[in-house]
This record gives sequence, C-alpha cells and structure tokens, in this order.
Amino acid sequence: MALETTPLRLRSTSLQYNLRIWRREEARKRDIKRGGIFILALCAISLMVMFVAEPLVEDNGAEPQVQTHAATEGVPVNMTSTDSEVFCGLTTQDSGYVKLPNKVDDHYFYWYFESRSQPSTDPLVLWLTGGPGCSSTMALLTENGPCHVLPDLSTRLNPHSWTNQSNVVWLDQPTTVGFTYGDERDADNGEDNVGENIYYFLQGFFEKHPELAGRDFYITGESYGGHYVPVAAHYLWQKNKVNVGTPKYINLKGIAIGNGLTQAAIQMPHYIDMAIHNAYNISLVDDAQLDEMKAVVPDCISILEQCPQNATACVDGENFCMEKLFEPMLQAGRNPYDIRLPCKNDGDDTECYDMSFVSKYLDAPNVREALGVDSKRVGAWQECNSQVYGAFDKSGDVAKPFNSYVTDLLNDDLRVLIYAGDADLVCNWYGNEAWTRALQWKGRDGFNNAAETAFITSDGKDGGVVRSFNNQFTFLRVFNSGHMVPQDQPAVALDMLNKFLNNEAF
Repeated sequence: MALETTPLRLRSTSLQYNLRIWRREEARKRDIKRGGIFILALCAISLMVMFVAEPLVEDNGAEPQVQTHAATEGVPVNMTSTDSEVFCGLTTQDSGYVKLPNKVDDHYFYWYFESRSQPSTDPLVLWLTGGPGCSSTMALLTENGPCHVLPDLSTRLNPHSWTNQSNVVWLDQPTTVGFTYGDERDADNGEDNVGENIYYFLQGFFEKHPELAGRDFYITGESYGGHYVPVAAHYLWQKNKVNVGTPKYINLKGIAIGNGLTQAAIQMPHYIDMAIHNAYNISLVDDAQLDEMKAVVPDCISILEQCPQNATACVDGENFCMEKLFEPMLQAGRNPYDIRLPCKNDGDDTECYDMSFVSKYLDAPNVREALGVDSKRVGAWQECNSQVYGAFDKSGDVAKPFNSYVTDLLNDDLRVLIYAGDADLVCNWYGNEAWTRALQWKGRDGFNNAAETAFITSDGKDGGVVRSFNNQFTFLRVFNSGHMVPQDQPAVALDMLNKFLNNEAF
C-alpha cells in the first residue's frame, strides 16, 4: 500500500535546536570556566526522533481539503480554526487559535482530533510537550498523534495514536512556542503564568467544542511537563471549586507525566544511579569521576532544598548540580535522551536527532494554510524556542519543586500516572521513582508497600515494571525506551494510557 501523502512545494528553512544552543553555550562556558546555565535544557527539552512504520493508507494524491472559519464574535474568548477530515488522519479534527482574555494579545495554537473509537463518549486528553519552549505539534507528528511525518515529507497513519480511544488536543504553549503568538512584552517566565493561561485556553476550547462539556478530562505531558502538568491541573482544580454547577466547570479526573522533571532536589542526585546501575551495562563515567560525583551530592541537595524560598538557590542549585553530576556523563559519547544510542556531546555541530524535515513540513504554505496558522504573525516554525527557555531558566523556575501540587490532587482522589523510559538519562526513572515514593499524601504507605509487578501489554509482551495503589497513584518503568516513551514503545504507551483512562488495574 502507498503512503498517505500531502503534496508540498517547499521553501528552504532552518531549525535551531535548543540542544545545539546548549552545546554552544557549554563550549563557551568551558572557555571562560563557569558552568550550568543551559545544561538543564537537556531534561527540559523533549527532542523527538523519526518514526518509521509500515504504510497504512492509500495515496490520495490530493491537497488537504479544509474549510476556514472566521473569528467567532460576541463571546469572551475569540477563536479561529480550520476543520478537515482528510489531513493527518481519518477522523474529524480542528486546528487554530484561542485568544486568551487574560493576556494582552496571546493566541494559543492547538490541534485537536476526535477519537477513532467513540468520540461522543470517550474522554478528552490534553497533551503538553516540555522545554520550556518546545512545541506539542512535534509530539503529535513524531510520537503519539494520528499521523507521523516522514523524512520525505509524506505522512503515515500511526496505529498506536493516543486518539485510538480518546479525543486529544495538542497545545503549543507558552506564547511564541510553535505556532502560538502574542505580545513578547507580556511573555511568560514561570508556572504562575502557565496554569492560568492553560485554564483560559481550555475555557475557550470548550466554547468551541461544547459537545465535550462534562467529558472526563486528563492533562498529560512529558519532560518539562513535569512542571506544566501538575501546575495546570492544580490551577484548574482550584478553579473547579468555585465553578461547580457552572459551564466553566471542567471534569478533571487525573494527570499523566512521562520522564518528567517535577522535584529537582530529589531527582538530580539520581544521575549517579544511571551512571553505574543502568539496565544496559553502559559505563558513563570512570571510577575517579564517580567518586567526585558522589562527593558533591550532599551539596547539591543542600542548595536545591533552599529553592523556592531562596530564588538565587534555584538558579545556583540547578547550575551546580548539573555541572557536577550531569556534565561528566556527556563525555561518554552517548545520547542523553537514550543512552543505548551513540551521540557526541562535546561539539557544536553534532545533533543527536535530525528533525529538520518536520520543520520543512510545517513551514510548507499549504500545510500552514490547512492548519489555520496566522503566517502574518508567526514566522518559521521552531521545534523549541530558546528565548522561552532562557526566561524560565533565569527566573529559577527549572529547579522549583511541584510535588506539592500532586499531593493536593491525590488527596482529593484524582488519579496520577508517572511513567519513565529506563534508557533516558536526563529525566531518568530512578529520580522519578524516588520522588513518587517520597511524596507526602494520604496513600503514601499503601503506595510504598505495594508490590512491583510486570506490566504486560495487550499482546502479551513484558513492557516494564509497575507499582500502583488503588489505581489512584501509579509509577511505571518502561523497558527499552528513552525519553519519549510514545515514540520508542508506542504499543506500551497506548496500553498504559488506555488502562489509566479506563481506570483498569495495572
């Protein structure tokens, strides 16, 4: 069978990766003997690799068929969008903008797909890619969306799309990320902005899609989503307390975070575990380096535990811990997002992943037109925006803990899933397991005493190891996966998601 294709006439584009920026900065820092500012980008940024699968649909040889809708007038939140049933999949979809009423001129770009199963009753899932500053559209097209873009700029249906049993919306946020735009003088630099903005986006999105009102709702994401997801859910949870019985109430049921950064003071010291105890018998440091790393762990913890009460400690702790505990492992020449793969990390011109074809695809005029992109306000699409990362980093947001937000959600009986591919170094499974076990909440003893069991997929494969308590709080270590579980183990990721959404036992 032939590929599902979207004919393109392309202009030359360039993609500026945050990883490249980080490497350039690292080289400069080594020259002037100071460290740390951009290292955390490695855990924050969710860089994607290409997905290659068997072709699934026939080549229709046609341009995307779209209808364009003008801005809706007379409502608190204005929306523009496009609809299509043939572009990137076979289900009804919607893409475009929601203008935030709480900001000067912020227009949040989203891409929404109905479920392939029972769209009228299936839950709604929001996906947030990390960064801070990386586009969720990248995850859609390379990880868990209904179609994947290939290097030849064709698209191919994804049999393990998260839309198989749920309605899903991918959101580019904050402002200037992906196709989202706004007044740069009103730009965000921390989670206080993120929670409020996502709340107002959701209000606008539900005005656009009233058929989804009252539907079970989940917030998901990866990497810096370990910040975004609990913050957005917590803000919504608080608003729901005063919105009960009104159209603004959103039926939040739970959250899921993959390879996230949520509590740096606990997670960062666990870099050492990956250096010597990873499942792939790969040595990332020598004995002398390991001794040096062990010696600085107490100082790393001490500084980070002063954050966020001491804003300076947030920045200083991040820089110190990453320089002393993470940077030495880059010398091993492994991909920090998947240590099974080689990747030079000491140069300015070597990329672990080449995603330039996704940028070319999204900058094609007919694709941007089909998506409803406001090209008068949005320039070339970027996978990650380094200015957004810099603003969050400078504010100390990167090292701030957000575990207490998860505590509040769990104590109010919402459900939480934390999962992590065990080949990821930057937001590794050791650190993620550690903060979940340390979390103070009403079911802590039950969770910590729960037995670890094999996670068996629907096709009978051993997908990982899971610890779960009452189906409310679950931690899943995913075997043979790096930072992006839906990409590396798509079948496992889909089974995991469906069990979580259906409240089935793990």
